[in-house]
Amino acid sequence: MRDHLRTILVTLFLMVAAVPSWAKPPPGHVPQPRPKPFLEAALQSATTTPAQPRIAASGLPVPRWVSVRAGRVNVRRGPAMDQDVVWTYVRAGVPVEIIAEYDTWRRIRDASGETGWVKAQMLDGRRTVLVTGRVNTAILNSPKAEADVVAYAAPGLQAQLVGCRGEWCEISARGFDGYVSRDRLWGVYSEETVR
Repeated sequence: MRDHLRTILVTLFLMVAAVPSWAKPPPGHVPQPRPKPFLEAALQSATTTPAQPRIAASGLPVPRWVSVRAGRVNVRRGPAMDQDVVWTYVRAGVPVEIIAEYDTWRRIRDASGETGWVKAQMLDGRRTVLVTGRVNTAILNSPKAEADVVAYAAPGLQAQLVGCRGEWCEISARGFDGYVSRDRLWGVYSEETVR
């Protein structure tokens, strides 16, 4: 066995040594990168243009924002009832992002970044948001920084999303309606207009 292995290695060495000098790169030659195959290059998105949401089989764009419909919703490891439940929502209206679809299942991502699968009928198209940050956020009576404060929203407050334009979003929570800076909300895209 060793003699056979030794014979193979010696043969390979002699084959490499026998390569004609015209087939070898000249000394100091820097290899040029090979162009990517067309298919691989086509699959990569351009960095200068923002990615457009793709339309899923449901006819709706993915990704998109929705909310949890019921007070008890199981999130599963995969898109089937026999998959393990990884967590359960116990409050209706929590905003989630649909990031994939499979048949009647939707893969969602929550504010903590966790993902899982939920039956489509357990989700609602009505938009909600969560107030982010570490301190209370002012809800203003008009969409400008110098506007009067209507109320203060604690981090994690869940609110109905009324609309967004520019850097401001109108929300409604616990009887208070007003405007909050878009960057203080989770559940709305940075360039999205909501009416």
